[in-house]
Amino acid sequence: MTEAKPDLTIDPEAYRKAQNRRNIWLAWALVAFVVIVGVSTAIRIQQTDFGGGDRIYFSGYMDEAAKEKSDRDAAERAEAAAAAAAQEDGDE
Repeated sequence: MTEAKPDLTIDPEAYRKAQNRRNIWLAWALVAFVVIVGVSTAIRIQQTDFGGGDRIYFSGYMDEAAKEKSDRDAAERAEAAAAAAAQEDGDE
């Protein structure tokens, strides 16, 4: 005995309504993502100190001892570069 095959015809109007509903949810999800990324970026930029000498952007916490050490290291590198430049000028 053979079973009757189910009717697989698609109602075009119902299909279009479902597609539009999915598109609207997808658009809202995309807008929410863009807003979240924009807000988090703005917050991170506001919390950043860009006047930190030769240090690269750092958003985490750096204690005073580590900051002083990095400042000393930067000063030593600058002095070494100046001495190397002076030595080069003296060689010429």
